[in-house]
Order: sequence, then C-alpha cells, then structure tokens
Amino acid sequence: MTPLSPAMRRFAAVGLLLLVVLASVLYGIMPVWSYYSGKVVEVGLQSHQIHRYEYLLANEKSIDGALEQIELENVGGDLFLAGNKPAIASANMREFVTEAVQQSGGQLISSQDYKPKSIPETTAVGLQLHVSGEVKQLVELVHALETTRPVIFIDEITIHSSSSRVRSARSRRSKKPPPEKNSLDITLNIVGYLAGSSAEDPMGDSENGS
Repeated sequence: MTPLSPAMRRFAAVGLLLLVVLASVLYGIMPVWSYYSGKVVEVGLQSHQIHRYEYLLANEKSIDGALEQIELENVGGDLFLAGNKPAIASANMREFVTEAVQQSGGQLISSQDYKPKSIPETTAVGLQLHVSGEVKQLVELVHALETTRPVIFIDEITIHSSSSRVRSARSRRSKKPPPEKNSLDITLNIVGYLAGSSAEDPMGDSENGS
C-alpha cells in the first residue's frame, strides 16, 4: 500500500474534521435549537393568553352588563356558531378550521370533538386539533382563529418540537441526514358557542376522530 503524501494526509485530516463538525451541528446543535425555539413560541402564546384573561377579569362587570343587553337571537350570526344543533355547529367549525390550517401553510393531522365548559344561556362546542407546522404558520393560524366571526376561543395550546425527536430517532438507524419535517407539533383545544342552552350533549359519550 502506497503511503499518503503529507499534503494528502493534511487534506484527509481537514475533511474528517469538517465531517465531525457537520455531524455535531446536525445531531447536536440543531435539535437543541429547535427545542428551545418551540419553548419560546409556547411561552409567548401563553403570555398572550394570560393578558387576555387578565383583561377579561378586570372588566368582568362591564362585560357582564353588556352581555345582558344583547338579544341572542339577533346577534347569533356574529358571535355564535351557525347551526341549530351542536353536531351541525361542530361540522361547520371543523370545515372552517380545516381551511384556516391549509391557508396558513400548516398540516392538519387530526381533529376530534372534546367537551368544553359552557357559559350560561349558551351551548359550548369544542374541537381538539393536532397540527404540524412552522412558527410563522402557527402565528397565522392563531390569528385566523382569534379574529374570525363567529367567535372561536383557544382554550389550550400545547407545542412540542417534532424535528428533534425525528432526527434523534433516525440518526441511530441511518448515517444519512433525515428529510426535513415540520419543526412544531401542536395541539389546540378550541371552543365556539351556540346561542341558548341545549339538552343535547354536543360531544356525546365518546369522541370521534377525523
């Protein structure tokens, strides 16, 4: 076997060093960065929700007084979900959410009914969404949900970094870098309201996924 020249040995050493640095970035730094980016977004959204709740609590009396002046039959088209039954309202809300996720550029993995708390003289209709996407897409989706009419509220939101889990699992099985995936795995519980209370359980005794 012919020994390598000093120049070739230096070239091989530099190449090996570059491979080590690249592997460290792909499987070490990037997953950690994705994880902390997801946490920063989650803290920001939760802080936004806390400010909204603080505003509602501080203005509870004035809000209650205003609500007492509203005739539910006349304003249902603006504040309340369309449909005269919870099942119909849930289907309408599911259709809107599917379109909103598509327009944001995210991916709706699944949606299922869940039972939120109602408020007096209303019937609550809830959906639990499982969505994947990037930070920009999540912001656009949240904005669409909070500004739509009829009104839809976000009860709870949970965010995980999906890219770090995918990369760490696949890196143990393959030396090739895994394909890019959406970096955020998001679960949202949303709720809208029908005008008037209903004896019908909007979610039934079991949950139906879609």
